[in-house]
Amino acid sequence: MIAAGKEIKAGNIVNLNGIMFTLRDASAKMLARMLENGENIGLELENSAVFFAAPTPGFEEGRMSIGPTTSARMAAFIPLLIKKGVRYFIGKGALPKETIDAMIEGKAAYFQAFGGTGANYGSKLRSMELLLFPELGPEAVYKVEVSDFPIVISVDPDGGIFF
Repeated sequence: MIAAGKEIKAGNIVNLNGIMFTLRDASAKMLARMLENGENIGLELENSAVFFAAPTPGFEEGRMSIGPTTSARMAAFIPLLIKKGVRYFIGKGALPKETIDAMIEGKAAYFQAFGGTGANYGSKLRSMELLLFPELGPEAVYKVEVSDFPIVISVDPDGGIFF
């Protein structure tokens, strides 16, 4: 997921390359309910990345925007997602201490995307596929592939923290 030659260390600014799933408030609630009920969600979460974002329409036309949402609102879902195999979370802003503790215990990492850069991040998308909850529009779960996607590592798997 990280650009070649870069370590996942708190404080590093790196470019992400690879696949991630998007989640927002409504889709996170629905997904959590399914996971808690043991339902097959059809997503491979092991070692995956979740981007707290809601992409705008326009990928096919090349006018995509995808900016981060406030991660603190999504914090309640992070421990469950870690238990299901998610290892990387991308969002905006600080996280509560108990969420950071769960990340460190689960060897997960938190990357902060830069706010106000949705159009720039949209230009970094290489593919986008609707996976779950189409009725939610932009808040649905999408599989997106990114390249040269700049972020700051705020929590690393070894317990380093940079806010």
